[in-house]
Amino acid sequence: MMNTLSPLARGALWLAALAVPAPALAQTNACLTPREGEAVLLYLAPDLLAQATRTCAPVLPASAYLRRNADLGRRYAGASADAWPAARGGIAKIAGPDVAPLLDSAFAAAAVSSLVAPLVAQEITAGDCPQIDRILSLVAPLPPQNVAGIAVAFLQLANDRDRRAGRRSPLPICTK
Repeated sequence: MMNTLSPLARGALWLAALAVPAPALAQTNACLTPREGEAVLLYLAPDLLAQATRTCAPVLPASAYLRRNADLGRRYAGASADAWPAARGGIAKIAGPDVAPLLDSAFAAAAVSSLVAPLVAQEITAGDCPQIDRILSLVAPLPPQNVAGIAVAFLQLANDRDRRAGRRSPLPICTK
């Protein structure tokens, strides 16, 4: 999926890293508000960063950011926990009414992250790793909320391009 997207959309999706399964998206016409999108990204960030590190560290040089900062995801742990209530609402909106009640379970938070992060990781190729490493090194000094906001802004740009081209966005962010 990621290799067929424009570089802007691909970068935004990776940074955003919300890999809601395509069938779930196809069943709804919902979009996430920017706040919901940011919450989903913040919630998934620790596991996504851990997956990116596991995938990329072995193929990057010793001087690479991910090789020197393998615990980057820990910086996002507090923001992740705080983001779950809003993230749950966004995920429920996109996944649809059949999935929404399942997200109220005490186990839902851990299940969502443990299922989504590997889906994103399987889209990362060794050729993506230098760019991912550079992106992460550039955004690492920023507060997690700023990184999520930037990612959602890029997703909105990619979504606008998709709409103009008559394509459905893989992760629709509402325009309002």
